[in-house]
Amino acid sequence: MQLFTIIWTLVCAAIIIGYPIYLFNKSSSPSENERGHSGPLPCNTVELLSFDITHQLPGWSFSIDVPQITEEVLYNNPILFYLESEDSCLKLPFNNGTLGYTANVYKNVGKVYVTFKSLSDGVSNFYIPAWHLSKLKILIIKSRDKRIYGDWGAKPNKSHIHKGLIKAGVNINDYQDILGYFSNIAAIDFKGHFIAPMPKKREQKIKVSSLPSQDQKLCSTA
Repeated sequence: MQLFTIIWTLVCAAIIIGYPIYLFNKSSSPSENERGHSGPLPCNTVELLSFDITHQLPGWSFSIDVPQITEEVLYNNPILFYLESEDSCLKLPFNNGTLGYTANVYKNVGKVYVTFKSLSDGVSNFYIPAWHLSKLKILIIKSRDKRIYGDWGAKPNKSHIHKGLIKAGVNINDYQDILGYFSNIAAIDFKGHFIAPMPKKREQKIKVSSLPSQDQKLCSTA
């Protein structure tokens, strides 16, 4: 009987001491979970980069180093590309019926490739004259606003975003038009205007004594 009384006393003491500790830990857990998930909110920006490509032409293709296209950006953020010519700035890919070429863009981590093919067969390389193109504009969408984030890779007749832009009277292919639309939804984060260096093979042919650096040069930030 005395043994039972001792055991019962110990059980009651454990409950009296342990229960307040349990309640305290339970009440503190939600706040710790909230702190664990309360990271920075997703930014609402569209990053803008501009590259001078005049040193890359004439030619049927060119490549540019773009360190802003990280692996995370490549797989999680829509990226739009626009080529600026003498009188317009059009979204890649596109067909130029006047000169007879098609322009396509390919992206990878830290790299962008643009190629030009003849419209007549879609296979032959088309050499773009130096005077025809001047800049490559890149828009990295880091906004989660449903009006500009999502299915840019889909065909226009199947894309909700493209249909929304058309309904809003926005020309998808026109850089100024799309940039103006974006600026009303997200902050435009201009990263600067860069000069794409001349390809190595072409530099060797020219045999210039003082060769420019292969790193992209920041020309301006405004």
